[in-house]
Amino acid sequence: MLLDDAFARVLEDVRSISGSYGGEALAGSISAGRIECEPRQLKNSGIWHICNITAPEAGTEAAEQMKGIARKIRTILQSSTDVPRSTGDIVFTTVLLRSMADFASMNNTYVSLFKKPNPPARATVACGDELPEGVNVMVSFIVDLGDRDTRQGLHVQSRSYWAPANIGPYSQAMSIPLRGAERIVYIAGQIPLEPASMQMVCDRAPTEEQSWLSDYTLRAVLSLQHMWRIGAAMQVDWWLGAVAFMTGAENIAAKARVAWHIWETMNSQHNDESVDEEESTFDVWDIKYGGRAQEQTTKATVSAPIPNFEVLRSSGVIPPFLAVQVEELPRASDIEWQGLGYRCGKLELNAEETDQGRTIKTVTEQKGAYTTIEIDMEKSECDLKSSLQQILAAHTVTPGLTHAVIYTTKAFPLDTWPGEVIPCKSVWGHKGRRLAAGIIFQSLE
Repeated sequence: MLLDDAFARVLEDVRSISGSYGGEALAGSISAGRIECEPRQLKNSGIWHICNITAPEAGTEAAEQMKGIARKIRTILQSSTDVPRSTGDIVFTTVLLRSMADFASMNNTYVSLFKKPNPPARATVACGDELPEGVNVMVSFIVDLGDRDTRQGLHVQSRSYWAPANIGPYSQAMSIPLRGAERIVYIAGQIPLEPASMQMVCDRAPTEEQSWLSDYTLRAVLSLQHMWRIGAAMQVDWWLGAVAFMTGAENIAAKARVAWHIWETMNSQHNDESVDEEESTFDVWDIKYGGRAQEQTTKATVSAPIPNFEVLRSSGVIPPFLAVQVEELPRASDIEWQGLGYRCGKLELNAEETDQGRTIKTVTEQKGAYTTIEIDMEKSECDLKSSLQQILAAHTVTPGLTHAVIYTTKAFPLDTWPGEVIPCKSVWGHKGRRLAAGIIFQSLE
């Protein structure tokens, strides 16, 4: 069976209210400004975030630029002032292309960066002309500065009926320790491949009126199920957040609302919640632990208690969600889910509407903090600039800041950003509401 019972129910529920999603066109641009994708670095609490690395000076082709990026990241890592680092310490990468046609040529160089077991988890999307002029590849890296033996990686090496095999030089997930027994789990972008055939899934019996919706809802549910299963295998208790990358010029507002509905349903606590009688199993996953490369290839059982409400010390708030419209995705998919999981004993999740926009903050028992801010689309340009200045003043001075990411269009009234930039066509948030930008801060307080 392609879908677990819980995801099959979600699919049925989403399709039962298909008329409520609508399909209105997008509004106009936000501003005449433009955000610059400048190289940035953040190093704190055992995590080194190296952002927005490009190499347009290396040549006009994506392969040439990826070679230039590879040289730069090796130099940066070796120049570490405490202990020299290598590409073997990278645990997650975000690869932004101008065109997905450049994927293979980029990948040929990318794979040369990682010779040891446990290549980093990865999300790859094509941003089209949202990337800066002359830039065909931009890569951001997350580097673990801790003991390599404490890392855990998950890698699919052959076809199965459980989850798709990797289609590139990456792990499906990388887990690193933070404080105490808490661990953060970086999960690779998941597209809706049928695990057994490794082909894009499609609805074999769509209705004539809603053929796009029938296909899209199935793919959105299946790709999220892939992320869920990987999270379960890595013992994730809670999602710090997820991003649904979407493509296509039509029905994008409806696609964002569908993705939100699926996310909301899977993260809601139900009084009649039950566990499937048959437990899922995986038999082709190699769990490799750091540089030791010790493999566990025996059949194992995966329980899926995500979300684990026993760790939650608050109620009524869904984990952060962003839907981001980009130009293209791998294998011509129209959706890709990428999530950040967490293993912990306790956490609190709170949401509030502020002058800057809806803010959702997750704080763990060991004072790990993950904050998502949704900047309202309705703000005037003046209000938008003021909100951004206040956000930067409040969060970029936070002790222990390890991660600062902004998802935004290139028409944006901000000259620069202190962390990672994901340029996109549109951004959507809570309940599928269109945003001017989505911002994520991560820190250890």
